[in-house]
Amino acid sequence: MRKGFLSLLVLTGLMLLVDARAARAGCVMDLWTCYHRAARYDTWWERTFAGIDCELDFTECTRRKIGGW
Repeated sequence: MRKGFLSLLVLTGLMLLVDARAARAGCVMDLWTCYHRAARYDTWWERTFAGIDCELDFTECTRRKIGGW
């Protein structure tokens, strides 16, 4: 139990670090704008697929800006 909690704590810390760097890189604002556009679609399916596309774009942006590859 203790080992799992420590792993979760470390993983959360790493995620917060990546999120902070992504915010500085402009990726979070791009994600927000994309979500705003996705919310305007009429059907649930269109909104869902547009939201997934936003997540993929955010991942790519974070990878490029932070990872450098």
